[in-house]
Amino acid sequence: MINKTAKAHYTFNQNDILVEAKTGARRKLIDYRKNPPQPYNIEKVPGNVWEFSRVRFKMDEYENHPTQKPESLLERIIKASSNIGDIILDPFSGSFTTSAAAVRLGRIGIGIDLNEEYFEIGLRRTGIASTYNGKLLIKEKKRKTNAKSKYVRGE
Repeated sequence: MINKTAKAHYTFNQNDILVEAKTGARRKLIDYRKNPPQPYNIEKVPGNVWEFSRVRFKMDEYENHPTQKPESLLERIIKASSNIGDIILDPFSGSFTTSAAAVRLGRIGIGIDLNEEYFEIGLRRTGIASTYNGKLLIKEKKRKTNAKSKYVRGE
């Protein structure tokens, strides 16, 4: 967390990241510890462990990057810790998921990466450009390995 001055406050938008509470709300139970008793909350702020599916080859969001993070993870982090119009910095952008999510959520995304292939992915994903150095920036899915799945091998 970086603030310009000691008086600056951090941002935490808890209402923007609420998730389903897996308590008695599903079964419409009443919480008798409260006075007066009332139904359990349907939503809650996520706890310490967040579960997201990893990005796989067949997913639309897949890019040719070995450690791509799920868009839903970055969206939750950005919603929780920033407001519309804020600047989101990702100094090691890789597949530029953070910048793409920031732009989609109305923030200003700044992404940095030395690898030109990843830089081109970033230009396309953030909508900055559709061409770079005369090259059309289109999404090309390439497998990271030549190994075939057990379904293709016939096992």
